[in-house]
Amino acid sequence: MYNFNIMVFPMYLLSIIFSLSSSSWILIWMGMEMNLISFIFIMLNHPIYMMKMESSMKYFLIQSLGSLIFLLTINNSMIYYNEKFFIFAMVPPMALMLKSGMAPLHSWTPMIVNKFSMKNVFLFFTLQKLVPFFILFSSWNYMISYISNINIIIGTIGGMTQSSLIKMMIFSSINNTGWMMMSMMNSFSLFLLYFMNYFILSFFMMKFIFKLQIKWIIQINVLSMKIKWFYFMTVMSLSGFPPFMGFTPKWLIMKNLYAHYTLNILLGIIFSIISLFFYIKSSLIMLTSYSSMKKINKIKLLSTNIFMLINLTGPFMFYIFN
Repeated sequence: MYNFNIMVFPMYLLSIIFSLSSSSWILIWMGMEMNLISFIFIMLNHPIYMMKMESSMKYFLIQSLGSLIFLLTINNSMIYYNEKFFIFAMVPPMALMLKSGMAPLHSWTPMIVNKFSMKNVFLFFTLQKLVPFFILFSSWNYMISYISNINIIIGTIGGMTQSSLIKMMIFSSINNTGWMMMSMMNSFSLFLLYFMNYFILSFFMMKFIFKLQIKWIIQINVLSMKIKWFYFMTVMSLSGFPPFMGFTPKWLIMKNLYAHYTLNILLGIIFSIISLFFYIKSSLIMLTSYSSMKKINKIKLLSTNIFMLINLTGPFMFYIFN
């Protein structure tokens, strides 16, 4: 098992670097296929083999479809490269959106990603999106504002109706995808700040779900008050609520893009407020409720304290980057 991880994970990282550093469409496609195969191997490296076999097969079929569409249409789209809204020029970016689970081609993600292990969910939320992000921005940047708006709207509306914690995180990832796309409209450094911020928050959230084996949001009611505050701070930070660390990147996006992309920023603010209302309402009910059941506390006290301290660095980040 250990030797398997040593071989596959470096190949996985190299496939991402290979795709991002390639200048030819064929090489980019080859890098994405290397990335797909290595990610499938990582998925299969799990004790619950049959469940992961099913989800990995479905994931492979979706990714193969996206890769096939991308490969078959990329040559035609280059012929009509200056025709921004010509049908052949629109298909390759939609294939990339399908592969990365962006809205509106996201309908497969809740059903399939919900069966991933927490490590694979974390990789899908973060590193798996890097290559489509940069290809979309470098070659179809006129579509970025539309894609970001759709992801923010669908991520907010979809997340509000979920009682499953993993599915809520999937729609939160779609929402944060829209904000990351908006950050790329300003600068690479702002995107890097937002991505690293989301990387850290997703890591702690996936660790929280994995350690406690939580599937439904209502299960958090039987946990200790410290774990409830841990969940509350994480969700608020993912939603961009001040003074947590997730607020600073969103504030910088709003500050830098408001003059040129006013409608995008207003939509982002409106739907962020809607999602915050739902998350605060559910979290306050959770924090004020009392359960007579035995409190469960499986996460080490040290790790929760460290994350709470990291999450409260929002004011310092605001002072440094603002």
